[in-house]
Amino acid sequence: MLETDRRKTFSFLLKMVGGHFDRRLQYDLFKQNFPDLLEEARKQAQVNFEEYDKKLDEAIKNRIDEIDFNKFKEPNTQYLLNLSISHAARKGTNIYLGILSEALAASLGKGNSEILNIVSEQALEIIPKLTSGQIQILTLIHWIASCNLEGVKSISHTEYKNSIVHAMTLGIPEEHYSHLNYMNSLGILTLNHLQKRQAYTAIKVNYDIYSQTNVNDVMTDIKKHSPSLAKMANIHEDKQLGAAYLTPVGMLIALISLRRIFPTLDYKIWIK
Repeated sequence: MLETDRRKTFSFLLKMVGGHFDRRLQYDLFKQNFPDLLEEARKQAQVNFEEYDKKLDEAIKNRIDEIDFNKFKEPNTQYLLNLSISHAARKGTNIYLGILSEALAASLGKGNSEILNIVSEQALEIIPKLTSGQIQILTLIHWIASCNLEGVKSISHTEYKNSIVHAMTLGIPEEHYSHLNYMNSLGILTLNHLQKRQAYTAIKVNYDIYSQTNVNDVMTDIKKHSPSLAKMANIHEDKQLGAAYLTPVGMLIALISLRRIFPTLDYKIWIK
């Protein structure tokens, strides 16, 4: 019995010593390779910056008539520029570089209200913290809750644009509750499960062509003439997104996402 205990103790000590040497070896290898790791990180950051620089250049060119270039003289603008570059260099394509650059461009707009400037700055801070799926959630919520295509005589005339927006929202996560709660913690949406927005009711309000139509007939007409909008309404209902209400920051991020389809979209209509 005593001999068995000794063997167990000896075996235990060998494992301990072996583990110690393994960890020491790993640490020594890490120290030897640390300069190479730093150089690799530096090179990747440079690649990320160059990619962001292209996106920012594109965003400014696309909005050249809207941008107040005098703002580049302001220390706050230089801070925001450096902040966005830092985010881009650090995370690269793990974030939407196009949306990040557009948020910076939004902060430079001529005639921006004070609230739009503030919201743009907050968006710059938050966008790097969001996944593509979370941005898609914001996009879908805003499209259903607040958007329409003006002047249409039939909902069928909206199908092409709706099909593009629908394609932009196919990556919404299955486990969406944790994402909604996370975005609630960031302050880009609020959750109200007692007053849920119904998708087809919201669409009815948004479109003048349905002003005299009951909700059931609206649903029937949309399913027949704009199946892509119907699919988005179904996602909205199935995932209970009606409980989520976007704050101005969440709304701006959704609008920036939608501006890829609607390049003349004016943020000032929603954020005043």
